[in-house]
Amino acid sequence: MNKDKLLVIGLGNLLMGDDGAGIHIVHELQRRRLPDHVDLIDGGTAGVGLVDILSSYRRVIVIDAIADNGGDPSGIRLFSPDDLILREGEGDYSIHDVELTSILCLMKSLDMEIPDITIMGIPAAMIAPGLGLSEGCGRFIPEAVEWIVEMRQGVTKDLQKKCRKRGG
Repeated sequence: MNKDKLLVIGLGNLLMGDDGAGIHIVHELQRRRLPDHVDLIDGGTAGVGLVDILSSYRRVIVIDAIADNGGDPSGIRLFSPDDLILREGEGDYSIHDVELTSILCLMKSLDMEIPDITIMGIPAAMIAPGLGLSEGCGRFIPEAVEWIVEMRQGVTKDLQKKCRKRGG
């Protein structure tokens, strides 16, 4: 059990352009010297495998690409699983939000403890077969890495306020 650790998990597919943003951020974080109480996982497109992973942690940051609303990315967004459920179908959250929402609903139906989850959405400009990130998406990677470093230090609420001021 990793109940005293923070899990940072990146979701996405490196073979689909900006869809791999979460994975790129986790890889960048792996290059840094993070404390032992932070676990980094390349979650790829884990699916139902997320149940076991998420249930092992008390606090989780999920990083994923978000729809950019027709080419007008407004920046990194922080939101909760409740935001996914309440706004399902509006199309401006995680590209994998249906999968994540289903996983959380499954955990709830099994009476499993759901961790405190913060979802970090990285605007995706290009979701198509290909390696690497678009310039529009790639420019958010350094900022996202810094936010994760700050979030692991427990300043999530300040970051959420900052995000709202930016229009997120």
